[in-house]
Amino acid sequence: MQVKAENKAAMRRNLGLSSADDQRPVVGCITRLVPQKGVHLIKHTIYRTLEMGGQFELLGSCPVPHIQREFEDIANQFQNHEHIRLILKYDESLSHANYAASDMFIIPSIFEPCGLTQVSHLLHMLIHEF
Repeated sequence: MQVKAENKAAMRRNLGLSSADDQRPVVGCITRLVPQKGVHLIKHTIYRTLEMGGQFELLGSCPVPHIQREFEDIANQFQNHEHIRLILKYDESLSHANYAASDMFIIPSIFEPCGLTQVSHLLHMLIHEF
């Protein structure tokens, strides 16, 4: 748990999120921002996480221009917010750091029953836990 706390503190520092309350949960989302992923669910979760007193970080790229613009607008809205950060690009090293630091994840999908995120996370846990 100590390493988890250190990872969370480092992520907050790197992303410019508040660390005033180190017990505040961090919700992470690392995904491609495409219709099949349920981008409306991601947008809802951003606002709901804030309402419930959490922090939200999104790392995602988008090949669909109108969805990219929507998330750029949300990113601009929360640009200086202490509890929300949207990074609209692909960054593998940052994704690993965010997995290590987040308390929970959303992995929305409209029709994909089990994607690579779930499988790779399960494999990682099996390798490192046993």
